[in-house]
Amino acid sequence: MIIYEHQMPSLFIIIALGVAAAVALLSAWYYLKISIPTIILLILRFIFLALLGWCMFLPEKKEVQTHMLKPRFIVAIDTSKSMLLSPKPGVISNRWEDAMTVLNQPWKNVISAECDIDVYTFASELGSKTDFQTLQTITPDANSTLIRESLQKLMDRYQGQNVTGFLLLTDGLDTKEAYDDWANEPWGWPVYTISMEPPEAWEVEGDLRVDTIKTPRRVTVQWTTELKAVISGQGTKGQPANVQLFKNGKLLQEIPTQIPSEGGSREVSFQLEHPEIGVFTYMVYVPPLPNETSTNDNSYSVSVQVVDARNRIMYVEGPPRWESKYLTRALQANANITPICFVRGPAGKFLTYGPRGNLTPDLTDEQLASMKIIIVGNLDADELGETRAQNLLKFVDSGGSLVLLGGTKAWGEKGFMETSLKKLMPVKRLGKTPIEGKFAAVLTDSGSGHPAFAGDPELWKVIPPVLSVFPNASLSAGAEALVAAQAPEGTHPIIVVQRYGQGKVVAVLTDSLWRWQLSPNANKTKPYQRFWDQLISWLSPTENELAPEQLEIFADREQMYLGEEVSLSARYGRKTSAENQENQPEPVVNCQITTPDNRTIPFSMARQNVTTAGGKTFPGYAVKFKAEQPGLHKAIAVTDMAGKKISSDEISFFVKPFTPESMPRPVNTAVLKAIARQSGGKFFENLEDLNNTLSSLSFAGREEESVTYISLWQTILIISCLLTLLTIEWAIRKWRNMP
Repeated sequence: MIIYEHQMPSLFIIIALGVAAAVALLSAWYYLKISIPTIILLILRFIFLALLGWCMFLPEKKEVQTHMLKPRFIVAIDTSKSMLLSPKPGVISNRWEDAMTVLNQPWKNVISAECDIDVYTFASELGSKTDFQTLQTITPDANSTLIRESLQKLMDRYQGQNVTGFLLLTDGLDTKEAYDDWANEPWGWPVYTISMEPPEAWEVEGDLRVDTIKTPRRVTVQWTTELKAVISGQGTKGQPANVQLFKNGKLLQEIPTQIPSEGGSREVSFQLEHPEIGVFTYMVYVPPLPNETSTNDNSYSVSVQVVDARNRIMYVEGPPRWESKYLTRALQANANITPICFVRGPAGKFLTYGPRGNLTPDLTDEQLASMKIIIVGNLDADELGETRAQNLLKFVDSGGSLVLLGGTKAWGEKGFMETSLKKLMPVKRLGKTPIEGKFAAVLTDSGSGHPAFAGDPELWKVIPPVLSVFPNASLSAGAEALVAAQAPEGTHPIIVVQRYGQGKVVAVLTDSLWRWQLSPNANKTKPYQRFWDQLISWLSPTENELAPEQLEIFADREQMYLGEEVSLSARYGRKTSAENQENQPEPVVNCQITTPDNRTIPFSMARQNVTTAGGKTFPGYAVKFKAEQPGLHKAIAVTDMAGKKISSDEISFFVKPFTPESMPRPVNTAVLKAIARQSGGKFFENLEDLNNTLSSLSFAGREEESVTYISLWQTILIISCLLTLLTIEWAIRKWRNMP
């Protein structure tokens, strides 16, 4: 098939060729005598013009070939130390030997005839692609297993490809995840799992341990928060475990729990009151069982910093919706704030997310005085109430920040505009009914330079689309549109900001901003989380409200095992003019780590760029630390400027005494069964069932077309013909002494 790829209009090329032919004909008529050589010259010239014109159309030959792509079957095998465990060493084979036996079954030959089999190893990281022969030379030696992260990375890597199945060979022991509910997430392909050892083969020693603690590490004074401890064990013989909570070494609470004799985990919750500001150490301790030999994992400690109200955020929403679901998650994922979220549930009662304490969604002056940012969702004028609207008006005028998340009721005829909030609105009027579709979202000139969209400029060049827009918004004086939606009838602002009094106001004129969370690259770029993190940072106290000099310290993890490293980063900022900053020497920042035995060890922090979990990079200081003893470690950053000592707030991290990879315990079949069930795969109790099922799988290839373009005019033959025609014409002219 021949196609033409010319960019110039065809009519223009035809006219140009016609003019050239006419000029050649008229020139021959007026200046040459009619003779056989003249006629030959004209013929040669017309052939040359015709061939040149054909070249100007840029002809190409298009060849389409159809290929049958074989589907892929993925095998992932765990290479951590726990794969060497056996219930009865020397009598029962270990898990790695069982995995090798699985890989040497006939199913492999059956599937490889129909599919491309890709083999990966994983432990603390997902390994590169390997093969079955290389697996025979590997010895499992990793100190941790990240099953969930490895599965997610493989799903991302093969997204959009024809994967027909996934064989997961692991013992189901994820050393990072405190809970097993992650296995109930949806998975993209059928995952097949098998138990690596006979059921009830273990005769384990009685053991209790504290796996992890979850509680906010930075809370606000007078708030009530929750501390959740995961207690695990086996061989309890029905004996109850009395879980104790200590605060700064004093017994605070006791709660009994029961661990199944065959093994398992239980979550124990404690309510924490925070009446005063400071840093407090909480330790969860479970007394060992009689004859328990491993007792160095029976306690777990965290430090909690109780601060003032600088980072308090309240979110009040109407009935649950997609926006409230993802925004609540985004707020809870922000480690720099302590949010409290109220969502209206059945019978008008509010559901609470976060440490509520004695707070209510009434938005009284007293409550607002302890807040810095308020987010109001889809409430109409009656639900919001004029009293709360007036309180919010005074709150913003006095320096607070307000986000009007809105929705169909909030921006409708009886919405925010019918209350006192109309005075602070960034928009004077807008359409009461949203238009729906799929609208591309773009940054405006103001948005490109706004802190809410700072960081990686390439990320914000492609903003995920929105599905609804409240149209025809007319901006108030002083308001700026940061993001606009491109609809067929025009461009509509969807995120508008302005200052009111001493505070800031943000209006979101779409109820589908949550779609950013579901964009194709959301797992990597996280546009929804980054937008809210950076917007909240902009809405938080400005530099003028902060201390003249600030030093902050961060840790890249809150718990680790003995022998692993933690990366500590610090950031120093000062409020001075640009000229004074140039004259100020760079500070020398040190990190002081207090070990569990109360020794304080100083470390010098090297100056380098630090990247946060959200992807933002800033100049700072960093040092790596490898703990030499288990327990709670505390760290602060310190520097000296002009004889004045500046210290950061204290942070903490907990070092576990040993990796669970070396702890004898059975395969976690509950996780393996859940992964298989949620993915549409199957869990196998024995090797024969696995071999029969995998050998009987049906596979369907996928046709894929490949297109090849071959240029017909950029060839030696065509160029030679053009040159030959010109040469012959020139020779005839010279032979006949023609002009």
